[in-house]
Amino acid sequence: MRKAFLSTKWQSLKEKLTDIDQNPNYQNKNRNKLLMMGVLIFCCGMIYLWQINGLATRGYQIKDLENKSAELKDANQKLQIQITQLRSTARLQEKVAKLNMVEVSRIEYLQANGSTVAMNR
Repeated sequence: MRKAFLSTKWQSLKEKLTDIDQNPNYQNKNRNKLLMMGVLIFCCGMIYLWQINGLATRGYQIKDLENKSAELKDANQKLQIQITQLRSTARLQEKVAKLNMVEVSRIEYLQANGSTVAMNR
């Protein structure tokens, strides 16, 4: 029983193979399928390479921007130090002495009567 089943399957497989070999449309279909698969694989490969290239380029751009950011932070810190030095009391006293300014001993504040500051005469 099993032997008969295998022999019938073998015979049907042989018939299909001989039909495939003799049928030119089947060969064209196979060529077309292979061609389409090749084109699809090529396109997928190109898209993959394009994306990888874009990622690498963005990585370099990010690294450059991080370096510029670090440089600007350093420059900002140096400028903050310079501002602090220029506003220091010792420097201001040095400038006062250099410009021959006189220190004020007594400060008087004027108070306006009411809410008017200027008078119209």
